[in-house]
Amino acid sequence: MTTPTGTTTPAGGDGPAGRPPALPAWAGLVLALAALLPLALGLGLLLSRSPVSRTGLTALQLAGSRAAAEAVVGERSAAYRAALRAEPWLIAGYGLTLAAAALLGGYVLGRRLRLGPALAVGAAGLLAAACDLGANVLLRLGLGHGGSDAPFAVAAALATVAWLLLLPAGVAAAGLLAVTAARAVRGLRRAAAESADGADDDPQRPALIPPWPVAPRHGGPPRGAPQQEPPAADAPGAHTHWRDAGRVPPGREPAELGFCASGGGIRSACVTLGALQVLRPWLKRARYLVSVSGGGYTVGALQLALSDSAPGSPVHAVSGLTADTVMEPGSPEEDHLRRHSKYIADGAGEWLVALGTLLRGVLSALALLLAAVLVLGLGLSRFYHAVPLTDLGALAAAGLRHPGAVPGSLAFRTPALAALGTSLAAAAGCWLLWLLAFPPLGWHALLPRALRRLNYAALSLAGLLAVGVLAVPGLAWGAVRLQQALAAGPQLTGAGLSLTVVLSYLALLLGILWRDRRAIGRGVGVLGGALRGAGRFGGALTVNLPQYLVVWAALATLTAGALLSLGWAVATGYAWPPAVQVLLPLVLGAVGLNLDQTWMSLHPFYRLRLASAFAVRRVTEGGRTLARRYDFYREQTWLSHYAARHPDFPQVIFSAAANLSGNSRTPPGRRAVSFSLSHDYVGGPDVGYARTDLLERRTRRHIARDLTVQSAMAVSGAAFSSAMGRQSRVYQGLFAVTNARLGTWLPNPAQLGPSWSGTPDWRRAEQPAVRRLPYQLRELTGRFPVHDRFLLTTDGGHYENLGLVELLRHRVRTAVSIDASGDSGYAGNLAAAITLAREELGIVITLHQPELLIPGGATADRGAGGTPLQGLAVQLADRLSARGVITGDIHYPAVDGEPDSERYGTLIVLQTVLTAGMPYELHSYAVANRAFPNDGTSDQWFDHQQFDAYQTLGRYLGEQAGPVIEQALAAARAGSAADGYAAPVPAQPPGGSAPTPSDRSADSPPLPRRPAEG
Repeated sequence: MTTPTGTTTPAGGDGPAGRPPALPAWAGLVLALAALLPLALGLGLLLSRSPVSRTGLTALQLAGSRAAAEAVVGERSAAYRAALRAEPWLIAGYGLTLAAAALLGGYVLGRRLRLGPALAVGAAGLLAAACDLGANVLLRLGLGHGGSDAPFAVAAALATVAWLLLLPAGVAAAGLLAVTAARAVRGLRRAAAESADGADDDPQRPALIPPWPVAPRHGGPPRGAPQQEPPAADAPGAHTHWRDAGRVPPGREPAELGFCASGGGIRSACVTLGALQVLRPWLKRARYLVSVSGGGYTVGALQLALSDSAPGSPVHAVSGLTADTVMEPGSPEEDHLRRHSKYIADGAGEWLVALGTLLRGVLSALALLLAAVLVLGLGLSRFYHAVPLTDLGALAAAGLRHPGAVPGSLAFRTPALAALGTSLAAAAGCWLLWLLAFPPLGWHALLPRALRRLNYAALSLAGLLAVGVLAVPGLAWGAVRLQQALAAGPQLTGAGLSLTVVLSYLALLLGILWRDRRAIGRGVGVLGGALRGAGRFGGALTVNLPQYLVVWAALATLTAGALLSLGWAVATGYAWPPAVQVLLPLVLGAVGLNLDQTWMSLHPFYRLRLASAFAVRRVTEGGRTLARRYDFYREQTWLSHYAARHPDFPQVIFSAAANLSGNSRTPPGRRAVSFSLSHDYVGGPDVGYARTDLLERRTRRHIARDLTVQSAMAVSGAAFSSAMGRQSRVYQGLFAVTNARLGTWLPNPAQLGPSWSGTPDWRRAEQPAVRRLPYQLRELTGRFPVHDRFLLTTDGGHYENLGLVELLRHRVRTAVSIDASGDSGYAGNLAAAITLAREELGIVITLHQPELLIPGGATADRGAGGTPLQGLAVQLADRLSARGVITGDIHYPAVDGEPDSERYGTLIVLQTVLTAGMPYELHSYAVANRAFPNDGTSDQWFDHQQFDAYQTLGRYLGEQAGPVIEQALAAARAGSAADGYAAPVPAQPPGGSAPTPSDRSADSPPLPRRPAEG
C-alpha cells in the first residue's frame, strides 16, 4: 500500500502554497488600527457638530409618529436638525469601519467557510448604514414639513432594521479586528525560526500526512490533499474512495498476521487478557495489535508492562520483562489487574471521590454556563435600555422586586412589526419570482440565483427582526411575570437551582451506573405479551423509559432555567449594581480564557483510575517480585516512547473516533471517522496523520498529556460523550451542557501544516493555549468542523467497535478478531464491521457458517448425529452456540497503480458465546448468572468471580483459535509464492493423517477454505 511522503497543504487550502503571500505583520497591525479611524473620525465630527446627545437621536429615530417626535424634540427643533445634518458623518464612519473589518478579517481568516461570514459582516454593516441614512433623511423631511406620520413611521422601521443589524455586525467586526491585531502582534514577536523544538531529528519520516481530498460543495478542484497524477482511466482497481480511505502512514507495510481486540469495558479487557495469554506464540509473530475501548485496557497494560522508562524520566524501570513473560498466568501484574478490576471505585472512600468528582464537574460547568447566560443578558439589557426597540423600561423594577412595581403589557412598536411583515413579504415575493424564473437556462440563470439569494437575505432579516423585536422582549417580560406570579425570591430561586443540579446529577448517574436493564426488559416483555405489538414497544422504548424520563426532565429543567435566567437578565441587567455589571463579565472572561474545559470533564479522573489498575510494571524489591504502579504524576507515558514496538511484540494501535459534523468524510450513518494513536503517527485517513514525537514536542504541555499511553487507553474507551458517533444521542445534550463526559480535544493533523511548515505567516492561527468555553459550546451545538484546530476524540466504538476495520486498513493476510463487544451472541458488531469494511475499503469478507454463533444453535448441531448435551449444558441449551470461533475469507481489492496488490486472507473471529465444550466452571457460572457472557458494558465493577469467568472464557476461546491461526498462516505461506491465497492445509496429527469432521471436536471452527477465483 503506497502512502504520501511529505508535508503538504492541509484541508481548506490554508497552507503556504494555498494562499497568496501575507503582508508584513506590522502592516496587518496598522491596517487593524486604521480600520477604526473612520469610526473615530465620524464620532468626533458628530460630537463636535451635534448639540443633541446620541440618546436623544435614538429616541427621535424610534418615535414612529409626528406626535411622539414632537414630544422628543420639544423646543429644540433647530438643535435636532443640526444633529441630523451631522449624523451622516458617523454613519459613513461606522459603515467604512465595518466594511474594512470584514475585508481585513476575510483576508486574515482565508478559508471559504469563514470568508463568507466575514463578508456577511460587511454587507450587514453597509445595509445598516443605508437604513440609518434613509431614516435620517426621512426625519429631516418630517421635521421640516408638517402633516403626515408616514416619514416618522418609515424612519422608525428603518432605524429598527439598522440597530438590529449593527448589534451582531458590530460585535463580529470587533472580534475580527481583535483577531487581526492579536495575530499581527504575535507575528512581530515570532522569531524567524518557529521554535527551538521545531527541528525535525528524523527527516526520513514525513511530519504530516494530509487527509484525502474532498470536492467542495460548489464545485472546483478537491481540497485537502497534495496534487498528484490521477491513475489512468483503465488502471485496474481505480477506486478512489477505497484508495483514500485505505491510506496508512509510511512504514506500516502489509503484514501476515494481526490481532484486534474489541470494545466492551472491563468485560472485554478480561476476555482479551485470557485469549492473548493462550495465543502468545502467535501474538509474538503478529505485526499489528489494534485495540478499542476495553480491549485497549489489556493491550495498554501489556505495552506498559514491557516498557522501560523514557530518557530523562525521574523513575527508573527495572522490569526486565519480555514478550514471553509479560502478564503470564500467576504473574504479579496479572494479580494486580484481578485485584483492581473495580478500577473506577472500590470501597466507600473511592466511591465518595468518584461521586464527588462527578458533582464537582456538574457544578462547575453549570456555574460557568449560568454566568455566560447572565453576561449575555446583561449585554442585551444595556442594548435595549439604550435602544428601546421594544419598551422594557417597566420590567426592571418588578424584576428586582421593588415595592409596588408591576410589569405592564409589552408595548411593541408598530413600525418594527411593519418592518418584520415587510421582510416576510419580500421573502415570499422573491420566492414566487424564483419559481417563475427558474426554468430558463443560459444567462437567464443569473436571475433565479439572484432571487434565491435575495430570498435567503430577506428571511434572515425577518428572523433577526423576530428575535430582536418579539422573542427577546417576550422572554424578558415572561420571566418577570413568572417571577411575580410565583413570588420568587432568593429561597425559591435557590430551590430551583438545586433541583436543576439534582436532576442533572441523577440523570448522569443513571446513564453511567445503570446496570440491570435486561431485567426491566424481560418484565416489560412479560407484561406486554397480552397486548398485540407490546413486545416491540417494550424492547424499543420502555426498557429505557426510566432513563428517558429522567434525562428529558433534566434537559427540560436546564433549558427552562437558562431561558428564564436570560430573560430576567435582559429585563433587569442595566439596573444591577455597577460593581456587578463590571465584575461579572471580568470574572467570566478571566475564567473562560484560562480554564481548559477538558479539566472540568470526567476525562482526567477516568484516565487516572485506568492508570491505577492497568499501568503497572514488574519490579524486584527486597528479594520479592511485585507489580509497581506507574507514578501517574511523575512519569508521563509518552506514546512515542512507551508505545514503541518491543521485540517479539506487535505494534500497538489504539483505535479511537474523531467526531465530525457533516457527511463529506464520515461514513453513511455515522458521525465519526477513524482516529488512531500509536508510537509513530496519530490520526486517520480522513483527518490526516501527524508524527507522534513532533506532535508531543510542538503541543502545549498540558494538552500533550493526552498523547500518552494512559490517555490513549482512556480516549479509546470514552464510551459516554457529548458526541457518540453512530451511537444513541439520548444523553449527548446532557453530557455537553454538564461537561460530565469522557473523551478529549486533540490537535487536528489536517490543520498543522501552516504551523509546521517553517514558513512564517502571521495570519495563521496557532494552537490555543487552552481548550476554552467555545469548545464546550461546540459540543452543545453538535458542530465539529473538519477544519477546526482540535477534534473531539472519543471511544473507537463510536466508529467501529471491533477494531477490525482499522486492522484491515493495514491489509493483514490473517486477521484475528477478539470480539467481546457483548452483543448477545448475534455478532451484530461483526456484521457492522464487515459492512463498513466493504463500504470504506472495498474489502469483501465472507464468513463460514456464521449461524453457528447464534445462541440455541448447539441443540440443532448435536441433533445431527453429534453427542447429546450433558450435565449443566442441558440447562443452558437455549443459550449455547455451536461454536465460539469461526473463520471467513478476506478479499482485498487492488490498490490504484499497483495491479498486483490484490490479495486474499483469512479472518478468524473469537466470539464470547457459550458452547457445550466449555469447562464445567463456565457452565456453572453461566447457570448462576443469566447475563454471562454479556454483562452490560455499564458494569465496570467486576468482582473476582466475574474477572475469572471472563478470563477463563478468553483462555478457552484462545485454545480453540490457536490451531486455526496456525493453519491460516501455513496456508498463507504456501500461497505467498503466487501472491495469492491457497487453501489452508490442516494441521497433521503426529504420525497420522489430517483430521476428518468426525475426528474434530464439535466446538472446533470450520477450516478456512479457498475463495472463488477472480
